[in-house]
Parts: sequence; structure tokens; C-alpha cells
Amino acid sequence: MDVLLLNPGRLGSVTGGPDGEPVIGRLGRPRLRRPSVTLLVDLVRHGAGEAGSASSAEVRRGGLFAYTAASIVLGLGLLAWSSTLPVATTLDPGLPGTVVGGADGGLLLWILFGLLGSLRVLRAPGGGAFFTFHLPFIGAAMVLGGPTAGAWVAFLSTLERRELDSQPWYGILANHSVMVIGAVAGGLTTMVLRVLLDAPSLTSGAGFVATISGILVLAVVTTGMAAATLVLRDELSLGAFLDLLIGQFGRITALEVALAWILCLTYLAVGWWTPLAIGAFVLAVWNNDPMPEADPLTGLQPAKGFERRMEGGLGRMRTGLIRGATMMSIDLDGFHDINNRFGHAVGDELLAEIGARLRLQARRPSDLAGRLGGDEFALFLPGLADIETALRRAAEVCAAITAPISTTAGFVTVGASCGVLVLESWGGVPATGTVLKHADQAMYHAKRSGGGTHLFDPDEPLPYETQPPSSRMDEGRR
Repeated sequence: MDVLLLNPGRLGSVTGGPDGEPVIGRLGRPRLRRPSVTLLVDLVRHGAGEAGSASSAEVRRGGLFAYTAASIVLGLGLLAWSSTLPVATTLDPGLPGTVVGGADGGLLLWILFGLLGSLRVLRAPGGGAFFTFHLPFIGAAMVLGGPTAGAWVAFLSTLERRELDSQPWYGILANHSVMVIGAVAGGLTTMVLRVLLDAPSLTSGAGFVATISGILVLAVVTTGMAAATLVLRDELSLGAFLDLLIGQFGRITALEVALAWILCLTYLAVGWWTPLAIGAFVLAVWNNDPMPEADPLTGLQPAKGFERRMEGGLGRMRTGLIRGATMMSIDLDGFHDINNRFGHAVGDELLAEIGARLRLQARRPSDLAGRLGGDEFALFLPGLADIETALRRAAEVCAAITAPISTTAGFVTVGASCGVLVLESWGGVPATGTVLKHADQAMYHAKRSGGGTHLFDPDEPLPYETQPPSSRMDEGRR
């Protein structure tokens, strides 16, 4: 996994403009167009995502710049210091007389191996971060060659075209410096444990413990430093960070740690070429179950992707990682009249702008905005379990949608009906389909009342005259 990016410009009101494309760092995943310090996860600000004061934003901006500068200084300092240490001969690929012969040649070989990680970049669910494939190569080089090898592979092999295109120089240095810090810490951990456990061989039981411990330190340090960036930049809480890390990236990180050990083992036992073969195989199967592409018109999650990601959030509620959530089902009022009056091209312009406004309303990386079909939209806000705050946020969403929209036919306005479901307000964690159905019921109550917001009440009669909720939902999403 790999990263986060530094974009101090985001440290203003959460109602600011759209994010920028993210960059790749240690934890390989992303958020829509947003620079950051290495981690791979773009996360959530705690609670309902209320905007902080201007003075608070200034304090966080200053703290973020200071933290970024300190990360760069520490990372580059460790890179220079570790370079005074010899590269362990274990890194020698056994190709004497070639450019990659010897321990130093092995370092060059592993830098080339590590560049494989930039060939597969996956958008995390919701676009919160990007997945890359660097950690196994950094971890293996770090274990085989020591802190020097780990630091240089971390610094050079994580270079990725996306960050060069979208990141300022200090953002790039911060990303790579964090990786260096983690690699040096992990390399020293492995060295110390091998001495303490008397494990001269990496293939022994004690060698396995030393290896896995060092790779885990690499993962923990880079993740922890990314979390600190998020706290400063997005007011991220520890609970929200753990929610996103465990819920979306935990299993992949565990697999990467295991894969780093396999790369070490096969490099020593089989041959220098095995990391290339294994890496190519993993890259070939990496994207075997991708999230659906964003809706091309609105940029929002389509129904399938929305439901898959929402199911993950509901699962984390069941395990107690999230204390609750708010689901909003939104249907436009008067949209068909605009289509009939001005044509579908103008209708598409209106939908595209509403998509942009809803993306801004999904203020935290864990927030999810989707287009379920036609003029039906939805917002899922994990962690928001307070009814008063949920209704206030729903009112803000409706106000954003119904503000005049500039089109080629002039300014047009559309109404909105929003059904609000606060899961913790009535108990239990229902299935995804039930959540969608209940939010839809509340939305139809709002529509029958002339628009606006309506809070779901399980004791209310169904608002449908003939068709059951599931039929209407399925019909609207075709």
C-alpha cells in the first residue's frame, strides 16, 4: 500500500473547492486529487465534519508545514546517515562481473524491482487514496541489505509519474522522506533482533521473527506518520483512522508484509530473478475485483460501488469501530420538467453540477456520495449518529443542491427531497438493502410533503401507494 499527499490549501473550510489528484507514498492508496505525506489512505475528520474556525485552520496549516519540514529534514538526514553503513552482502544477487554484481549492484537491482510498484495504481473505495505496490520491495530490500538498502529503495523506487504531475516539490520530498524514515527504522529493528535472537540466517525461526518485526515497523512508522499528517490536515481522530485502516486496507497490508518475507526467502533460496517473477504475477492479478468506475457524468459512485462501500461501513459498525452512521436518500424535484423544457443536454449539465456539489458535501474521506440512477442520489456519512446534526447536514445538502445552477440555457433551479436515516437513533445495524429501503421511505415522505428533509420513523406508514420500495428503487437505478 502507499500514501497521502500534502496540500496545505485544503486547510480551510471543509466547504472549499474540489480536491486535487493525490500522490503516492507508503501506504499505496488515495483521495481525489489531493497532495499529501506518505500513507496510502485518505481519511476522515472526526464526527460530523463540521468546519473549524479560520484561526484553527491557520494553526493547523502552520503545524502541517512544520511537521512536513521536520519529516523532510529527518528523512534526508537518515538517508545520508544510513549511506555511511555498508550494504549487507545478503543483497548480492550472485552475478559477478555484471552491473548488478556485488552488494551495491544488488541495491541497484532492488531499486529497479521496487519501480514495479508504480505500475499498478488502484483508487481506493471512494477515491480516498491510491494503492501502489511498493511496500514488499522496500521491506525485502531493507531486510536483505540493511537500513542503507531499505532507505535508498524507499527513496527512489517510490517515484511515480502521478506525483510528479500533481505534487509540489516539498510534497514529493515529504512522501519519500516518510518512506525513508520507516525503512531505516525497520532495517535497524531487523538488525538488532537478529543479534539479540542470535539469528545469522534469515531462513531460521529467529530470522523469521526478526524479518517480520522489521517489516511491521516499516508499515507502522509510515502509517503513523501519515496519521499525524491527517490529524493536522483533516482533524482526523484515531478512531476514524483505525476504521479506515482496518476496514479497507488492513488485509492488504498484512498480505504485503507476508509477501515481503516471501521475496526475501525466494531471493536467497531460488535466485535473483524471483522477485521480478512474483511481482509480475501479483501485478497481473491485483485488479481482479476493482471498484466500479465513477459515474462519468457526475463523478459520483454508481449504485453498485456505493452499496459495496456502504456495506463495508455497516460491517465496521457491527464490530464497534463506528458508533453509528447517517444515510441520506435524495431525489430531485422538477428535474423532468427541466429536461422537457430545455432538453437533455441542459439536464446533463444540471446533473454534472449537482454531482460536483455532492462531492463537496462528502467532506471527509470516509463520506460517500453516489448516484443511484437517473436523478436519484445518496450520501452515507459514517460516524454521524446525532439526529440534530444529521438533520442540519441534510438541510445543508438540500440548500447546496437547490441553489441556482448556471447552464447554457441560463440559470435553472431544481428542488430536492431528502430522506434521512440515522442508524443509531432506532437501534441495530440492518443490511445494506434495508438501509437503502428505509432511507427511500423517508425520502418519499419528504417528497409528499413538498420537498425538503424528512427523518425516518419506523412507526410511520409506508408512503407508497402501489409499488413496494424495492420495485421503485430497482426501477430508478436501471
